[in-house]
Formats: sequence, C-alpha cells, structure tokens
Amino acid sequence: MPSLPAGILPADLDWAAVDKLARRYALGVPLIDRQHRMLFAWYVSLRDAPDAQQVADGLLAYASRHFADEETWAFELGLEIAVHQQRHDQLLANLEMLQDGAQRSHVTSLAFEWLTIHIDVEDRALVEQHRIAVETGRIRRPPGGVEQKPA
Repeated sequence: MPSLPAGILPADLDWAAVDKLARRYALGVPLIDRQHRMLFAWYVSLRDAPDAQQVADGLLAYASRHFADEETWAFELGLEIAVHQQRHDQLLANLEMLQDGAQRSHVTSLAFEWLTIHIDVEDRALVEQHRIAVETGRIRRPPGGVEQKPA
C-alpha cells in the first residue's frame, strides 16, 4: 500500500499536538500508525483553521483513502472487518455533515471523539485479531505487520 500525501495542511500546523495524539493512539502497525498520524494532523488543522471547509474536504478525502487502506490490510490478513467497514462509513457520513453546513465545533468535536474511540477500541481490536492469528499460526506476519513491543 502506498504512503499517502499530506495534502493541503497549513504551514503553521501544531505538529507537537499531532505527535502527542499519534503516540497516545499508536497501535504498532507502521502503515496504520503513519496514516493515523495524518488523520490527527487533519483533525488539528480542522480545529485550528480559519477556513474549515477546505480542511474538512482534505480530511474527508484522506479519511476515505485511509479507510480503504486499513480495510485492505485487514481483508488481506483474513480479519473480520464487516462491522469495522460500517463504522468507517458512519464516520465519513459524519464528516460530510461539515460539508453540508453543520456547525464546525460540533463536527470537530465529533471527529475527535470518533477518531480516538475508533482507533483505541475498534482498530486496536483488529490489531489484536492479527496478533492472535499470528500466534496461533493461522497467518504469517506480513511485511509491515504488527511490530513486537518490548516486554
């Protein structure tokens, strides 16, 4: 899976805030963690930008591509992803509310809550499915798979 371009992010983006979120919600899957970092960059941009519409468009485009990559990763590993795909569709629908004129503070809050909970609970569950499949020999650890964390 190719890495994704950053798109149009502001030059003065608060990368310290982005990196703090990325570290807090890291899953140990390099591709997914890099993409989650960029989702947090888009979120921070949305939170801070004077022109929320342009940033919302970028966030929606990036999230769509990331979700496709994440779903492909999970599918190729044989993980259960049907419910996960539905949750992705729900987030995209929520982000589209901003394009339809919803109040920015509501969408920004919703995006943050959804991203953090989704990553911490549902994405983490996918990573756990992968770990169990590797440990039980059901699948081999593919390149870019789950990194081993030191004990």
